[in-house]
Amino acid sequence: MIKTVIPRLALIASALLLSACSTQLRTVRLGEPVAPKAISGKFFFISHSTANVGDVILTEGEYLKDASDLQYEMFRVKKSTTTSVEHKMSTFKFSIPAGDYLLRSKTLEGSYYSAPVPFAGLEGTPAGYGGLFVPNETSEATELYWHWTPNKSNVYQAKLTSPIINGQEISGPGATLTYVGVAADQIRFAYKEFSEKGIATPAFTQEVILDYKPGGTYTYKGAQFIVEKADSTHINFTILRPL
Repeated sequence: MIKTVIPRLALIASALLLSACSTQLRTVRLGEPVAPKAISGKFFFISHSTANVGDVILTEGEYLKDASDLQYEMFRVKKSTTTSVEHKMSTFKFSIPAGDYLLRSKTLEGSYYSAPVPFAGLEGTPAGYGGLFVPNETSEATELYWHWTPNKSNVYQAKLTSPIINGQEISGPGATLTYVGVAADQIRFAYKEFSEKGIATPAFTQEVILDYKPGGTYTYKGAQFIVEKADSTHINFTILRPL
């Protein structure tokens, strides 16, 4: 009887020891930081184009670039949340802040985005310096990474309690001018302004009717263009100033 009890006690003790040593985190290396893309200086070039009836001929911001801007790839967290990580006999609990997380580095597995501020530690957990990890096969952040001191390349990484959806909204154009056609010596366009989500609303849609003169120069809403030729199917035009 004693001989059978001892092995069982040993197995239970081993299981408890392994459970106590288990962890949800691993150590990873972030790799080299990704530099933001630089946008060249402000410029505009005259554009000669042909469009069909119903085609957009001008889009706000098209043909124009701002000087010395830097473009960052971002992951937006709209609402702060909490997550916890089990490590041996401890539980680390963090507050994941809302805000724009800038791309920090990329690996073969996915992308690392830096948090705008450190993760606040909860229930005795120290603050963590890090961000979120987004695997290649998804657009959601599924893991967090951090270190107890800032600016470390070797960091801890673990699963989030719940994945975080990228909160960036894809915006459409701010405004467009569409060619409608020519009739009775008048040329017609449709001007549309869009909401932040790129949805046209009737309140911001306007019909534009101008006298038609081949080779004439037209100015509307800050845009300037020459209409070389227009008929019921096509328009040939040159953009002198963008919308």
